[in-house]
Amino acid sequence: MLADTLITLKERTLKTFPERQFIHRTGGQVNYFVLTTRAQLFLTGLVGIVLMWCLFTIASIFWSQSPLRSSNVELKVQKEEFNRHLIDLDAQVNDARELLGLQQKEFEKAAGNFEQKHNTIVAMLTQGKIADNENDLSPSIYAQSDILMSPVSLNVIEKQPRYSLTSLDVMNTGTILDASLQTIEKDQNKILIAGEAKIQNRIEINRAILAATGISFDRILRNGDAGVGGPFISIDEKGAPDLPKQTPGELISRLDSIKARSMEVEALDKAMISVPLAHPIDAEYYLTSSFGRRKDPFTKRPTRHNGLDMASYRLAPIVATADGTVSFVGRRAGYGRVVEISHGHGFKTRYAHLAKTYVKRGQSVVVGEKIAGMGSSGRSTSTHLHYEVYFENRAQDPALFIKAGKYVQ
Repeated sequence: MLADTLITLKERTLKTFPERQFIHRTGGQVNYFVLTTRAQLFLTGLVGIVLMWCLFTIASIFWSQSPLRSSNVELKVQKEEFNRHLIDLDAQVNDARELLGLQQKEFEKAAGNFEQKHNTIVAMLTQGKIADNENDLSPSIYAQSDILMSPVSLNVIEKQPRYSLTSLDVMNTGTILDASLQTIEKDQNKILIAGEAKIQNRIEINRAILAATGISFDRILRNGDAGVGGPFISIDEKGAPDLPKQTPGELISRLDSIKARSMEVEALDKAMISVPLAHPIDAEYYLTSSFGRRKDPFTKRPTRHNGLDMASYRLAPIVATADGTVSFVGRRAGYGRVVEISHGHGFKTRYAHLAKTYVKRGQSVVVGEKIAGMGSSGRSTSTHLHYEVYFENRAQDPALFIKAGKYVQ
């Protein structure tokens, strides 16, 4: 009985898994290999085992995680934990939103401060012209004490303190970027303080030099290029000005003050270019007659002398005492051969008794440029230069301007 069963099983197996031959042809050659019944049974069994293992694994995972195994208590506990996690997440999201809002406000404030300081530094560099190169504007604070009126060695004008400089506050945004922001902020503050001191120093030097000429710098600036400006102040419907709510010492007020001084030093620098402070003779000379009342060399009668007489050798180089434009070249009664230069800001200079002239009307000249040669033309006793300085068409003492020019650095 058993033998018959085994024979039947063997026959069915051979019928199901008969010996198979696989023929393969390539390159004109025919190859074949044989897959025996035993090999087919082995492969079939191996595949079956793998499939059963996969099914078992999937069933185990599904059964272990099925909610059918959990009791009602476990389900409630998991639900409560899940709800608690949701509540915690909502709270964290709200806290993050509030923190983000605060940080955004701080960043906007910091950005505004950075922009204000950047614009002020640009104004100091462009209008104030306080740095010709990067080494001129050191972040070190070199003016801890009061700014003095005239920092020159020959103290002809009494020094007067302006005001003390103070440092600016550093912004805190409450973020991880505070270290970098504070470093940048401190560097900006140091540059602003150093630049402010340098601008104030230049303002006081220029004011001192202009004051030494005997002419008010306000009058000189009024003769410069016209300009308008000032902060924007809106007006509401009732007609009252909408003033910004600021207290003295705030950042914007401080920066506006620095910008104003940058504009002032720019205006003073332009005025200084127009002031005739240089010597009119590029050679050794000696003074033969000063400004004011004197005895006329021809009539011996008292008369007014509107300039300086300076003697040297014939054709000694006569130079422009400031930048300007030649307004007249020719002869004038009593002056002989003359060159007149308009310097702007109300200033004009006259060079008389010349032997030769080297410029023509309308020509632009710079300070120190040779314009003529000394001579004795016109109403003159011998070779010399008659030099006059006019401001607002009124004669000024050229000696004051030459003396003030000694303090130009």
